Amino acid sequence: MHSGALKRHARRGLFMVLAVMLVGVTGANPAAAHWNGTGQDIASIAIYPYSYNSTWQTPMNAALSNWNATASPANFYKSTYSGSTITVSSYSDTWYGYYQRCGGSCMYVRLNSRTINRDASNFANFVTSTLVHEFGHALNLAHNSLTSIMNTSRNRNTMTKPQSHDVADVNSYY
Repeated sequence: MHSGALKRHARRGLFMVLAVMLVGVTGANPAAAHWNGTGQDIASIAIYPYSYNSTWQTPMNAALSNWNATASPANFYKSTYSGSTITVSSYSDTWYGYYQRCGGSCMYVRLNSRTINRDASNFANFVTSTLVHEFGHALNLAHNSLTSIMNTSRNRNTMTKPQSHDVADVNSYY
């Protein structure tokens, strides 16, 4: 190869490297659009141990397990040293679950027993789905309209686990 062809080949290679780098920098990843940045600073989140009857406790524990089983850094665990709480109560509001940040490593999650009892045809799945969704907010995920645990129109009686898009969003964020 003569020097002119060699220079063109080197420039073409450099252009391809820059193009690949630019795609990575500009966020061609569609997952970035579904972050809200109001969650926890790290994906390993301690929760103060909760104690409810098995009707609630079992599906709530399943929600922790469902995120922990994903191929992501999500790690929800119980610790008496945590200020993060999950509370089940009857609220007059229309929501099923509510996430509130109380700091970079603190969150409050509320489950509305009034609306869940009213609307669930599969109670355990409905509770698990609701709590997995709220944990998604703790992982900085925003609502979306995809096949996602973060879709507010999902079927809570059947969708109980983070979907591939949710896991991709968490992996991209953390």
